[in-house]
Formats: sequence, structure tokens, C-alpha cells
Amino acid sequence: MLTVKIDPKLRAQVKALASDLGVSTSELVREALKQRLAQSKRPRSRSVYAATRDLCGVAETTDPGLSARRMSELVRARHARARAR
Repeated sequence: MLTVKIDPKLRAQVKALASDLGVSTSELVREALKQRLAQSKRPRSRSVYAATRDLCGVAETTDPGLSARRMSELVRARHARARAR
């Protein structure tokens, strides 16, 4: 058994939703907790190295700012792809 303290407004919202769905408040809360726990099993954030290791390397250029600009472009593109998922 678990006891959870919630404010009266949230309790009323939980009771109303449970009533609308035709389930008990306990069942509604159990299902919500199960869903939240399932979400938490997703892979955690990777380290900066793990996220960028494919971008690491050695290159020669006559433009000293090139690698910094290119790295910024690659990181922005990777973040854009990650947000799109």
C-alpha cells in the first residue's frame, strides 16, 4: 500500500476523470504511474562524448575557423534530427 498526498484541486480532477472513464481513482492512479514508469525506462541522455564521437577526428586546413564552424553545423544538424524523432 502507498499513501500519496495531493492537493484538493488535483484530487477532484482525478476523481472526475476516473468517473468519466468508469474506473476507480486507484486504478486511474496505478495506470498513470505505470505509464510514467514505462517512459522512465527510455534510454537516458548520453554523455557529450557518446553523442559526438562520430564527429571527432583530425583534419588539416588553412582556415583555422573551419573546424569550429563545421562542428557547430554538425551538432546543430544532429540536435535537429534528435528533436524531430
